Amino acid sequence: MTKESDQIISVKGFLLKILIWLPITFVLWYFLTPVILYVLSFLSKATLSLVAGQSVVNVEVYEHVLHIITPFAAEKTNDVNQGQLVFAINAMKYGYGIALFIAMLLATPDKLGNKLQNLYIGILILLIVQVWGITFDTLQTLVFKLGMGIAETLNTTAFTRELIALGYQMGYLILPAVTPVLMWFVMYQNHLEKMAPKFAKIKKPKKKPSN
Repeated sequence: MTKESDQIISVKGFLLKILIWLPITFVLWYFLTPVILYVLSFLSKATLSLVAGQSVVNVEVYEHVLHIITPFAAEKTNDVNQGQLVFAINAMKYGYGIALFIAMLLATPDKLGNKLQNLYIGILILLIVQVWGITFDTLQTLVFKLGMGIAETLNTTAFTRELIALGYQMGYLILPAVTPVLMWFVMYQNHLEKMAPKFAKIKKPKKKPSN
């Protein structure tokens, strides 16, 4: 009998398995949202305390979103008492890569032990990707959306504001989609040869016969 990792892999078959697994993994990811958010709230609070200083007091979970609590006073409207300024971030828009990565793992013919090991590593990296997105989402809100008074408390420069905008774009558009695919390629390089053997057959130069 051939081992799972030694099976011939069809590209079409692999992609089809991913498409079959994706709805299941997205449902699983959705139901795990409360757990993921609580983990992200602790990680994000620690990260924001380093990069935003006293501009963020706490990060709390409420109704499937993270609430960023600041020490700044909210504007008084309609005779409502003034309170702390709080804004919400949809952290899960940075985390769909978890569902994609799990679907790719399930579609890959490999030993269960290897899959579990790669799953732990992958989820850890993808949680870091989410923290990246949350951090830069928070920074761009503080710097660009809440007024110059709040932005000045972060002591940003034109260069750091450009970095914040770039970090936000990467965290929103690039990292969530690219990271799971890139991780799979790194973890399963040997599978690429089985999917596209013609790329693995690199002609080596013939050695000249020795006299």
